[in-house]
Amino acid sequence: MRKLRVLIVNCYSDNNRGARGNPLFVPQSIAPLALAGAFARECCELQVHCEFRQGPLDELKRLAWAQLLVLTGLNSALDRMKQLCAYAKSLNPGVVVVAGGPLARVLPQLCARYFDIVLSGDVESLAEMVAGMYGPEMRAAAVTPRLDLGPRWHPVGYAEASRNCNFACSFCSMTAEGRPYQSLALAQVRAQLEQLQGKQCVMFLDQNFFGGARCDVEARMELLREFVDAGHIKGWAALVTSDFFAKDDWLQRARRSGCIGFFSGVESMDDAQLRHYQKKQNLQLPGAQRIERCLSAGMTFHYGLIFDPRERRVAAMRSEVEAIASNPALTLPSFISLAIPLLGTPMFRRLVAEHALLPHLKLRDMDGRSLLTECLDPVDEVCQLLAEMDFCMIDTTRARRHAWGLWRRYRGTLPARALLSALSPDLACLLPRFSTASREAHLGAGAARRTHYGPSEPLGTLYQPRIPLEARYQAFFEPTRVTDAQGELHADMQADLGSSVSTEMPVQILIERQRLPAMIRG
Repeated sequence: MRKLRVLIVNCYSDNNRGARGNPLFVPQSIAPLALAGAFARECCELQVHCEFRQGPLDELKRLAWAQLLVLTGLNSALDRMKQLCAYAKSLNPGVVVVAGGPLARVLPQLCARYFDIVLSGDVESLAEMVAGMYGPEMRAAAVTPRLDLGPRWHPVGYAEASRNCNFACSFCSMTAEGRPYQSLALAQVRAQLEQLQGKQCVMFLDQNFFGGARCDVEARMELLREFVDAGHIKGWAALVTSDFFAKDDWLQRARRSGCIGFFSGVESMDDAQLRHYQKKQNLQLPGAQRIERCLSAGMTFHYGLIFDPRERRVAAMRSEVEAIASNPALTLPSFISLAIPLLGTPMFRRLVAEHALLPHLKLRDMDGRSLLTECLDPVDEVCQLLAEMDFCMIDTTRARRHAWGLWRRYRGTLPARALLSALSPDLACLLPRFSTASREAHLGAGAARRTHYGPSEPLGTLYQPRIPLEARYQAFFEPTRVTDAQGELHADMQADLGSSVSTEMPVQILIERQRLPAMIRG
């Protein structure tokens, strides 16, 4: 029996409006490897490509090779998914194109215009689809991420121990999807760790590693301690919500089990802003205290800051960053971003109701570097701040001084790997050309320079088709519109995001059978 040829692509459009990969950036996406786990190894020939890590999929012959093309990506990647679908259909009309991920859950009806199959569930729904369309032998007996398909050279490996989040922040895509928190069975976590033996660090990409029953968290830490003590992995890291740092006991448990550090959503040092974001969990302990408590316990702390120009002045944001940079007890933010009103979130719905979104916005603009709304300060001043965010708004002199102070303070507290990780935001400011956060400053050939103002932002080089296309596929290179000329919700969004549509999308499989090749029709 000939094997089913499957190509899985994690789609991404680089913020610099050109195109390049980010192989050294931490963290990377586990999505393509998780999706690969749906297929039986002995019956399927698999290829995976992550455009965030490897850059755009330029080898179009791989799209012609595939019988089944599986596409996923974050919210702003929908246009890129459409583009790859157009290439694949032009080169191989018999290919079946499946789309999944956050956009498939929030915009299922819009996605059904472009893709043969739209999956709004997790990887298990892909396994069910494969079994139903191609036969049960094509489905993996146990749906486990194919971590062996990831880069072997990188010292960091990725895993998941849970899905979704038990909090409901106003700007988070998890809130828009409305799916319950789910802890994975410990056996599933063990199976992933066994694939990652030899890694310097295993990073858990859960939305909240600390969610769910506390006995589940304890069991995960004991399992990790087993692998660290046996020398199978050197350490681990995870994404946790701020309530994790409220009790020193959890920090001590984590350190004893081999934890190197955490990423946690600080978002702002201003309590009023946190309430605006509905980040109730962040009000238990001040952000600066959480950071210092974690570092003093011997683990690094990474976080991001978010700026909402409708609610806060540019001067206040600058002052907050300057205060952090002047304090060697704190790590610098790993990134600074505009508050993104992701589709379907409470923030997005509020802005639509208040008619506060700018006109002619594209989904492509929802990248954290484009002004999307009205603002308190002059537009030019806000856009200048957005441009500086690529360097975390900190000059090299201040970054050098902060790095020296941080190193002196924690060199006897943090292990070498954790200390280097804690210093990485400083190094990104000192070496911007090698920083993923600074990629917008180094435009690719032919890329238009950014304006940081949503209505006038350029599309980028990926929107120029590389091969001749039929008229029906040329439309796949048009940007997805969010607002119209009046700033109202665009007609293309109405079916999925109109006021009568619930934000809680059911898990479903949408199949337009008339568009599928006759050979696989039921």
